[in-house]
Amino acid sequence: MMPERLARDARAAVVLAEAEVRELGDDAIGPEHLLVGVLQSAGRNLAALCSAAGLTVEAVRAVLDGGRDAFSFDEDAAALRSIGIDLNAVRDNVIRAFGADAFDDALRRSGRRRRRRGQIPLDRAGKKVLDYAQREAAAHRGRAVECEHLMLGILRGGDRYTLGLIGGHVDPDRLRDAVTALLDQAA
Repeated sequence: MMPERLARDARAAVVLAEAEVRELGDDAIGPEHLLVGVLQSAGRNLAALCSAAGLTVEAVRAVLDGGRDAFSFDEDAAALRSIGIDLNAVRDNVIRAFGADAFDDALRRSGRRRRRRGQIPLDRAGKKVLDYAQREAAAHRGRAVECEHLMLGILRGGDRYTLGLIGGHVDPDRLRDAVTALLDQAA
C-alpha cells in the first residue's frame, strides 16, 4: 500500500507496530503488531469501543510478551519430540541447575537481542491486513485508510493468533459490526 493512502492515525499505527516489532525482537510486522499500533493511535470513538471491550494495548502486550512464548514452546516441543528430544526435560534440567525462571529469562533475553535495524517488512498476514484495510476504505468511500479500516482489515485478514487475541476480549464479529457502525456514523 502506498503511504499516501494512509491517514495520519493509520500511518502512526504502522509506525507504532514497527516499534512493537523492535521491542519484541520479531522479524516482521504482523497483524498482532498492527493491532497494538491501532489500539495506540485510534481516535476517541474507536479507542472507547475497544477499551470498553477490554481490548487495550496493555492486555494485548501481556499476551504478546508471555502468551506467544508458551504457544511457541508447545510447537517446538512437539517438533523436537519427533526427533527424540524432550524439550520439557531440557527445561526441567535448566530450572534445576539455574533456578526457577532461568529457562524463560534466557528465551526472553535471546529474543530481545535480535532487534533489527532499518525498515522492518510486513509479513504475509500483515500485507493482507493492509490490503483488506484499503478495500474497506474504498467500500466505505473513504479517501484514505484510517485506524477503523485497519481494524476491519485485521478482523478480516488477521491470522488465527491475532483473532484469538481479539476473541479473548470481544467477539470478532461483534467488534466488526461495531467498527462498521462507527464508520457509517462518520459518513
